[in-house]
Amino acid sequence: MIRTHTTYNYDRDALSVETGLHCPEPSLAQQHMKEEVDINNILYKYTQTGVMPFASQNPTFGDFSNATDYHSAMNAIKDAQNAFNELPASLRERFDNDPSLLIDFLNDENNQNEAYELGLVNNPQVVSPIAESKDSA
Repeated sequence: MIRTHTTYNYDRDALSVETGLHCPEPSLAQQHMKEEVDINNILYKYTQTGVMPFASQNPTFGDFSNATDYHSAMNAIKDAQNAFNELPASLRERFDNDPSLLIDFLNDENNQNEAYELGLVNNPQVVSPIAESKDSA
């Protein structure tokens, strides 16, 4: 049977209850910032002060022309994490299993000898003076 909705037989509330989404679980939305992010409150503050509320983070300006794309950056991070995971467990534990602590350690000039002892860097080779050839004499 075909049913036709008219203003006389159409109940929006009943249809909403019948077809609507019912979520009995408590909401996971954080309600403690509700007043702060309400557009009405933001506009009210603007009308009172004439200044829009500032964001908590200031914009960053700089030359980012050498920045890689997101995919390349994520691959570099993954490769670094894999290389760190290949180190012995005792060595990873020395850096609290955090690759950034290892990088900070290696970037510090004062740690070169210890990095060599741990086997993280190659032995700094002493460059011998080049002997003069007999042809130049």
